[in-house]
Amino acid sequence: MVRVRPSDVPLLERRARALATGIAETVEEVEQLRFVAFRLRGRPCAVEAQAVERAVSRLGRVVAVPLADSGERLVAYVDELPLPVADLAECGGGARIPDVLALSPAIVLSVSEGRVAVVVEGPLDLREEALAERSTSHSASEDVDAPRVVARLAGGASLLDAEWLVAWAARKVRP
Repeated sequence: MVRVRPSDVPLLERRARALATGIAETVEEVEQLRFVAFRLRGRPCAVEAQAVERAVSRLGRVVAVPLADSGERLVAYVDELPLPVADLAECGGGARIPDVLALSPAIVLSVSEGRVAVVVEGPLDLREEALAERSTSHSASEDVDAPRVVARLAGGASLLDAEWLVAWAARKVRP
């Protein structure tokens, strides 16, 4: 038997009452947005769902491919296509080995050079939540590799700037 556990019971009840009374639900007081939630160094984080092309619950085999400059690039197959791999945990100063990355979830982002599998900590979750507060403190001198938080979600997760995440992923996989 499959059990479905609702994540926002009051919202579901409000929508059910609106449907039962025949009143079409209009725009709610607080706009609900879609996010892909994950963890970063144990902390709850999220990114706007529209920035994510695909979510992978377990990346699978990750191999190091030699580059012409005697470096290496990590690659994994997603949807039978080889994608470069970037580990978001590196933002905190800790790269993980390919065997650990293979067991981790990833979000696939489109960058100017193609697609990149960004490894995160799980579990991955698609959520619909309201923003609790927006962050306005960003300076031009910030560390470009430090995660840029643009808001806090009602559930407490930090919302990462999708543009920053795409730019970070592109930098990490550039040869």
